[in-house]
Amino acid sequence: MYFLFANPQKPETIRAAQEVAAILLGAGDRVVLDDWLYDLLRVGERGNLNSLLQGDTEAILSFGGDGTLLRTLPTAARAGIAVLGVNMGRVGFLLETDRADVHKAIESLRSRRYTLEKRNMLSAHVNGESEEFLVMNDVVLCRGGNPSSIAVDAYANDELVYTTHGDGIIVATATGSTGYCLSAGGPVLHPSLRNIVLLPICTHKAQQLPIVFEEDVRVRLRCQSLPGRTQQVIFDGQEIIEMQGLTEVFVERASYSAQFIRFEPQHFFTRLRLKQAEWSGK
Repeated sequence: MYFLFANPQKPETIRAAQEVAAILLGAGDRVVLDDWLYDLLRVGERGNLNSLLQGDTEAILSFGGDGTLLRTLPTAARAGIAVLGVNMGRVGFLLETDRADVHKAIESLRSRRYTLEKRNMLSAHVNGESEEFLVMNDVVLCRGGNPSSIAVDAYANDELVYTTHGDGIIVATATGSTGYCLSAGGPVLHPSLRNIVLLPICTHKAQQLPIVFEEDVRVRLRCQSLPGRTQQVIFDGQEIIEMQGLTEVFVERASYSAQFIRFEPQHFFTRLRLKQAEWSGK
């Protein structure tokens, strides 16, 4: 079974999903669409991302950008399901194929002519609660809509690293180093690395620089908001928790990995160069 997931804000992703569903159904494959997408297209079967099981699902096909793909990864990683990202118009760091090549990609997918690339993820818990947040890119503790700067204590294995006064702190994977981390002045790490990056956001202290930790570090971020103020914890830019009072975020390498379907060898620095050219308008 193939599960199709798309960005509801982009009509072109819906058309691409419809085209791919027709190809797979025409080949006799079972196709399940995310519930809203099924209600719109009425092809295949109706399903839900969070109910997928490993034994039933050959792959998740994500139509959109990196953000759309990121929404599939916690479920996919927990269930051990590989993900194929179909790029809809922009250079993405995690995406594998473009709309123009989708027929060739589906042929390779069905005949299993691909490799699986595994990427580290992070596991995060807030205030000691049991709920685990799985992230591919980053965990951010920040001031959010609070107009004032916040003070965040950052610990590595219970050792105080520094206390920042600014907009907050990013904890990122090597994959996430080309996301928010890069925009905030952090280092670029090759995605094959397993390190964890700690990066202050707009800190008042210029000497508080990004730090690259070993993979087994356990990071703790601690922030006490002022009366009437809040701070936010953001997971991969997809899920936001508004917090008051004392907030502690515990981040470490997850026991799960994301699995990306790859048809060709990956050329990370070429992709990085293209992305930078896109950002600069060249």
